[in-house]
Amino acid sequence: MAATRREFLGAAGGGAALLSAAGALRAFPLGLPPGLQLWSVRENLKRDEEGTLRQVAKIGYRDLEHYQMPRRPGEFRKRCEGAGLKLVSSHFDMPMEEFGSAKTIDGAREMGLEYMVVVFPTMRSLKGVDIERMDFHKVSAMYEKISLDDYKWNAEQLNALGERVKKAGMQLGYHNHAIDLKPLAGGARGLDTLIHGTDPNLVVFEMDCGHVIHAGQDPIAYLRKYPTRIRMIHVKDLMAGYSISTTLDTEDKDTDAEIGAGVIDWKRLFQAARAAEVKHWFVEHEGKMAHSPMESIAISFKYLQQM
Repeated sequence: MAATRREFLGAAGGGAALLSAAGALRAFPLGLPPGLQLWSVRENLKRDEEGTLRQVAKIGYRDLEHYQMPRRPGEFRKRCEGAGLKLVSSHFDMPMEEFGSAKTIDGAREMGLEYMVVVFPTMRSLKGVDIERMDFHKVSAMYEKISLDDYKWNAEQLNALGERVKKAGMQLGYHNHAIDLKPLAGGARGLDTLIHGTDPNLVVFEMDCGHVIHAGQDPIAYLRKYPTRIRMIHVKDLMAGYSISTTLDTEDKDTDAEIGAGVIDWKRLFQAARAAEVKHWFVEHEGKMAHSPMESIAISFKYLQQM
């Protein structure tokens, strides 16, 4: 039965009160409340940063993951803390050389992060190049040629970055996209190559469930295969009828679903996550959605709260 917008937002808004009780925490699938990847509300943040953070907290979210380095990392952290939110992790979409710079690492420490996350593989031929400044179609065509050797090289770079991040008191992570599930030479896949090629003490993985299914793979199987390496997950789903794709524009091809309205069997997935060593989980809505950003994250929160 469909609920009204007011019912969804009103019920989700009561999440803050529920979270104050230990019993409410245990009610969530992993025994801890879901976090939110702020990419889900990026346009809201641009219009009203403080107001958006307060709304996110009112819904019931407590942990956050950013999608970039804020212009003033320390100030953004204070705004989050003022709203009762904690920055746990952040993505850094930049060349690995810049990622490992003192400026970036110092900024991450100002944010109070536990995790610094690499979000994209680098082709060896593009070392040091900021692909964000290149034409997307040109980059997309180039990445169709990403190779097993590129991923082995990425694993080496991640190990080196992991050492720097660990010395700064944080943990390096890698977040997969659909392209990381693309079949390579000999049937290998980039994500598996990175997991096998990196030091478990230096690099952990953040599995994006939506990107995994979009690539035609099974996130539950990955949790069972790598229970000690996947420490964070992005809780993301797709509407039925989505296409199988491993290209760079995969996330733009279909419609994302609020949690519980898509194709993933979340009960089975959370069972696998509980058996693994998942420490944090973040709701993320990335592509087209049926509702507004705030409505969508409230709907997802309520579903997870009632599981």
